[in-house]
Amino acid sequence: MDSIDTSKLASVHISSFEKRRSVQKRTSLSKRARRFLSKYSKRERNRARRHQLEIARVIQSLCGSVGLEELEKQGMFTRSRIWNRRISRGDWRSITRILEERMGETKVVELDPYGNSSFCSRCGWFNRVLNGAKVFVCGGCGLRIDRQLNAAINLFMRMRFGYKEKWEGGRKRVQLKMEGASQKAWWDSIVLPSLVGGCVLTRGGGAEGDQ
Repeated sequence: MDSIDTSKLASVHISSFEKRRSVQKRTSLSKRARRFLSKYSKRERNRARRHQLEIARVIQSLCGSVGLEELEKQGMFTRSRIWNRRISRGDWRSITRILEERMGETKVVELDPYGNSSFCSRCGWFNRVLNGAKVFVCGGCGLRIDRQLNAAINLFMRMRFGYKEKWEGGRKRVQLKMEGASQKAWWDSIVLPSLVGGCVLTRGGGAEGDQ
């Protein structure tokens, strides 16, 4: 009977033991990592929830009724992974749901967001070349105003007067239902007095006039 090489058996045994130990160690690290990530993910979700509740509380304390953009994620994705990740993680609809629970659905209105940054809130002129500019410049009435403030005023007017969607030359347009009232006159008498340093009206009636 041939003798058994115990040194080879010992080396095989040690090798298999080290492999099992390595697998067990990786599994243990993986479980700890999952527990760690779960813990801090839950903490971040709770922190975001507190922020949402605080935002909703402030809005509720300031407004009798609220108009919000009816945003859909499906049309906001681009080729940028970073941008798409930010959009997918965004949960702005939670604020809408919180406000609806607290104020009632009749006082929370979702509005068409189309063109609210591109149309002049004073005269309705369409700016085709925003290009990410922070200041909206109107080529119709000469208004210069913060772009986000202009968009907020447009949303307020859509909630205040109501609107209808129409198409002109293959382009969508949101038309206010002002029943023949002058948009400029209403803007100058209602909106302008409430703005402090938010806009500049040019004298020339155009965007290039003297300020």
